[in-house]
Amino acid sequence: HRRITAQDTSPQLRQPIVATGTDRQKSRRKMSIKRSYISSPTLTFAILCIGLGCIVAATLRQNLAIAALVAVLPALLCILILHLRKPERFIFLLFIFNYFFTPLARYSRQDGLSVLSDVIWWSVLLIIIIQTALRYRFPWKQAANILTIGGAALAVYCLMEVVNPTASLEAWIYSRGFIYNTFLVSLITVLLATSYKQIGRLMFLFSLLTLIAILKGFWQKFIGFDAIEYDALMESGMYKTHLLPQITRYFSIFTDAGNYGSNMGFTCVLFGITGLFSKKPGLKTYYLCVSALSLYSMFTTGTRGAIVVPLGGLLLFALISKNIRLMSAATVGGICIYVFFAFTYAGESNYMIRRMRTAFRPNKDASYLVRKQNRQKLAEYLRDKPFGEGLGLGGVEARRFGNRLTTTIPNDSTYVKIWTETGIVGIILYLLIYAGSLLWGCYYIMFKVRNDELRHLLTALACGVFGMMLSAYGNAFFTQFPTGIMMIMFLGILMNGKYIDERLTIEKQQALLTATKKDSTL
Repeated sequence: HRRITAQDTSPQLRQPIVATGTDRQKSRRKMSIKRSYISSPTLTFAILCIGLGCIVAATLRQNLAIAALVAVLPALLCILILHLRKPERFIFLLFIFNYFFTPLARYSRQDGLSVLSDVIWWSVLLIIIIQTALRYRFPWKQAANILTIGGAALAVYCLMEVVNPTASLEAWIYSRGFIYNTFLVSLITVLLATSYKQIGRLMFLFSLLTLIAILKGFWQKFIGFDAIEYDALMESGMYKTHLLPQITRYFSIFTDAGNYGSNMGFTCVLFGITGLFSKKPGLKTYYLCVSALSLYSMFTTGTRGAIVVPLGGLLLFALISKNIRLMSAATVGGICIYVFFAFTYAGESNYMIRRMRTAFRPNKDASYLVRKQNRQKLAEYLRDKPFGEGLGLGGVEARRFGNRLTTTIPNDSTYVKIWTETGIVGIILYLLIYAGSLLWGCYYIMFKVRNDELRHLLTALACGVFGMMLSAYGNAFFTQFPTGIMMIMFLGILMNGKYIDERLTIEKQQALLTATKKDSTL
């Protein structure tokens, strides 16, 4: 609004406006148009009636998933509108959805939910592109990193796998997530995860989700499996590996005990290191408690390969901490754990410890010897197939796509599965992308990060991811929900470390400048 000047109060402007017949007709037309609109309360009531009708119809057809979706749709729309104003918040919604995807699929019993996941991720990328066109600033330059560019190269390679002579189009389509997830998830992560505060909030959210998973695991252990979980064990054949004579392997909200155990090992490392360096006493105690609960939960899964995660995390922590005391403590701790399991029989009466101990004595483990024989068979079969058998054609779960050697041998390793499906070329490309991203992140942590709080957080992430990559050699979980997408997101945060560090430095300088001005004013 501008001020009224003397010209505005001139006699010409102060004369009354006389409405002509044409003006009256226009005003009447506008009034009639306004009256023809449906009022807001009426529209709201109509939408409410339609929604209730959909819920009733879905309930009568016993489609509770659709009924629940319609019921929460208004809240989802409100959340979407709020997040459109600040797109960075989408990172939290994506993380939560990915973490609970498996229980959502298990309890809804709906097929094709992976399509919903694809739609959500691609929709968020579309929103980012639209917001960029509307001049919302995203750090697109950060997309030029090893993980995102490598993910694009991996996507191109996997797209070309469709012309593999031994490939199956149906299996290839079923494996579409492996084709583009590395590129898509890493790109969205580097565009949205752009500040230290945001990463800290994401870690706190992750700790809450971890506690939910731990509580569910405790429920299974002390109360038992519910009807849906028991049916899932029977129908999928998981009971053969989870309901053992001497131990029951619990899987919480994850796909299986191997996935659950490795994730608990990961959170043990992540929150243990984060809590170790936290400056807030309350937060330090909280993170250390989550770490301890995660360690206990890891043992309840009976997953022997999961013990590699905290050991691998300790090893990398000793290498990149650049602190003599911490390096010494981590080294001594790792050696003590190894000696305890490999060369002693302490705690042998406890079956969980006895089962974990077999991971350190593989030559005495019948399961390991069978895996070794299976890998020798695959090596002989794939000798003349540098591009593999084809996407989705590895493991016994792929029998529905055809009966061949690769579908009769269980996949007990993520890397063996990728090697089987994409060949020696594909596994080398995959390892170069992920190992290269982790090495770049470690290099930046050791020599480039200027802010200690960010260095500690990135160190915790790097150590956890390294342990998970080691464990993936003995367990086929690294590409499953929620692990696969989580690991890409955390590697994406490592790729964004330089940008976050620079932004945090600028924020500190601005805060210092503001405090200096206040002091000078006083």
